[in-house]
Amino acid sequence: MVETNERKRVLILTVTAGNAHNSCARAMKRVLDAVSDAEVLIADLFAPAAPLSAWITDRGYNLAVGRLLPIYNLFYRRYERLPPEKRYVNGTQTICLSAVRSLLQTMLEFRPDVVYCTQYNCAVAACDLKLAYGLPCRIVTTCLDYTIGPFWESAVGVDTFVIPHESFIGDALKKGFRREQLLPVGLPVDIRTGGLSRETIDVRQDPDTVLTVLIMYGGGNWRGVYPIFRMTVRALAKKKAHLVVICGRDRRSHGRIAKKSYPGLEIETVGFTDDLPSYLARADVIINKCGGASTAEMLNAAKPLVIYEKLPEQEKHNLLFLKRNGAAVSFRSQKDLTFHLGRLLELPALRKKMSENALPLRRNPIAEVAQRILSAPKADWEPVLLQKPDVRQAKRTTKRALKAAHRAGKDR
Repeated sequence: MVETNERKRVLILTVTAGNAHNSCARAMKRVLDAVSDAEVLIADLFAPAAPLSAWITDRGYNLAVGRLLPIYNLFYRRYERLPPEKRYVNGTQTICLSAVRSLLQTMLEFRPDVVYCTQYNCAVAACDLKLAYGLPCRIVTTCLDYTIGPFWESAVGVDTFVIPHESFIGDALKKGFRREQLLPVGLPVDIRTGGLSRETIDVRQDPDTVLTVLIMYGGGNWRGVYPIFRMTVRALAKKKAHLVVICGRDRRSHGRIAKKSYPGLEIETVGFTDDLPSYLARADVIINKCGGASTAEMLNAAKPLVIYEKLPEQEKHNLLFLKRNGAAVSFRSQKDLTFHLGRLLELPALRKKMSENALPLRRNPIAEVAQRILSAPKADWEPVLLQKPDVRQAKRTTKRALKAAHRAGKDR
């Protein structure tokens, strides 16, 4: 247990955009609860205070990447080209301003020593309030993709920015971060997905062994998991396999899959689950999208990965990172999937090689980040409270601070 004179107060800010950010928030709380007596509060940045922003970041995002993917990717690439100097006047600031009133109220009531953010909107909103009101708390945030995407430049006011790998330091510096802010240690995800070493990789080589293929739902951005399930069934024709399909909240696909049986295939359907590590541990091959948190969890499990290439732009970067390091193959068509699954199921040496390639990429720094959070000094909230901030004016006050910061940046 970390010894302190007073209990640390840690506010964990998250957003509902699929389950990854919430899952990482809960995982950090479990670690903090296990190693300290800190008082930890998890809060959703947008829900229920900013319902439109909550819809945009969750349902709206799923709609965009599920049905309007080319348009989404076009806008993503456009925002990638925005100069960092636009950090105070870009699109994410408009969304974050909708949440600053509720967030300031939470801050003043809870008075955290540290704010830990699992998504860039959370970090931006916290930095904006710190800029506007001089909040005394430390801000720690983590990037949950294998790229430093658009709008992270708006969070340069954080104290610690956890990034996935040393190779991303240069990108973060271009965004305006200072080297001392950067902690290039990996993605802090559920610690239960770690544990393999080179000596403990178990690749089953008996040709009569029924191997397990795991399909992960990937937050719903496939317009339902059923199409990928059908492609996988066709790819496994005339083969024996145990097929596990994690459907998440996609009840329609869950029902359609459960109604049918397929010769040679033992099919297990799973709804929403918090026990992902056990399914990853059982798998011999994993088929998935390439969300950042799930990528980290799959790497920690060190299993061969087969990734669908129809991806939102940030996940294309994640896939590129995996393929560059020999930890994944990808498919665009039925033919591609049949080829890759056939080779992986028939060649134990290939499965072992891909698992070994994943080992150097396995980084789960959640305990290290937790210690960074707990080592922060106690925050002195008295000067802020003496100012008696008017929560009702939080949006207006923050907008003025952002405009002033933008003008000052342009003056320089």
